[in-house]
Amino acid sequence: MLGHNKRLERKLKEHGGTQAWATVLESEKQWASTGGANVSPGQAGSMTIHQKLRLRVEPDGEPPFEATVKQVFNDSYGWHIPQEGYSVKVLYDPTDHSKLVIDLEAMPVAPGVDRDEASARHERAMAMQDPEARRQQIEEMKSKALSQAQSASGMQEMIAKASPPAPGATAGPDVADELTKLADLRDRGVLSAAEFEVQKAKLLGES
Repeated sequence: MLGHNKRLERKLKEHGGTQAWATVLESEKQWASTGGANVSPGQAGSMTIHQKLRLRVEPDGEPPFEATVKQVFNDSYGWHIPQEGYSVKVLYDPTDHSKLVIDLEAMPVAPGVDRDEASARHERAMAMQDPEARRQQIEEMKSKALSQAQSASGMQEMIAKASPPAPGATAGPDVADELTKLADLRDRGVLSAAEFEVQKAKLLGES
């Protein structure tokens, strides 16, 4: 049955098979077999489960139809057997709805969960297993951190320019000018109200 599923899946992908969401109406285990070595203490070896499922397939732009499929699941791939109410992606022959397989590359979606959102999350998670995808994400994080650092540096520079003059410098009209600059920075959102009060206190204290 496993070989049959794979052959049919390959044929559908190569010869115009259609992908669609399907809701599991019935899910019945036919039989199972185990094998393989334990992955870790207390964990069972690999299990192959032969499942019979009745599905309501919901193609885009076409009337839904029901189909029954016998599908093989292997827990070594991290699959959970979809039960009644779950959504799965299927691939089928548009001219013969009996030729249908479940797409094992797409995880089943629990009832009440947005199908497309869950599918997108799974695709992102799978993409991150690709070293190139991980490298790109790291580069994006570095670029974002650099941009934030440059923004913070620019704000500090503006604050420094608005700081009071060094001791011994001429006071008087310059203090009012600096206060005006500080107020302008506050009004433009560069300084918070608290930062404005701190700089104002420093300026008046040294005037």
